[in-house]
Amino acid sequence: MTKKDLKPRAKELYVVHQMSLADISRQLSISTRTLQNWKAEDNWEIERSQLSGSEKSFHAELFALGEVMTRKIKQDEINGIPVAPERYTALQRIIDTAEKSRKYETAAPKESKDELSPAEKQAKVLKEMKRLMGI
Repeated sequence: MTKKDLKPRAKELYVVHQMSLADISRQLSISTRTLQNWKAEDNWEIERSQLSGSEKSFHAELFALGEVMTRKIKQDEINGIPVAPERYTALQRIIDTAEKSRKYETAAPKESKDELSPAEKQAKVLKEMKRLMGI
């Protein structure tokens, strides 16, 4: 697979999964310099900030962070890399905090009948996190 074939995956990891360039470099075996060039050429930072700013609530952002952490922990487990107990503790704290913050936020009305409410989104994310963790 050529570097150019990896560019869309690298962009996804940076923009959507909020990974650092150093982490992407290690995962995809691409130099950080190449990633920096791609990031500048295609304005990844703008897309990343737009995506981050589109969240409607604090608890949704926490659940997104928990989802990323879950994927990283699961990937380390698959790769045989020991996972420090502190990472599981941090993940549990994020989930707990997200659940508590959800209680304090008011549910935004749906913009369309197809859109999920914040509570429905939270339940969906929590279910996916538990599935990824094998819980």
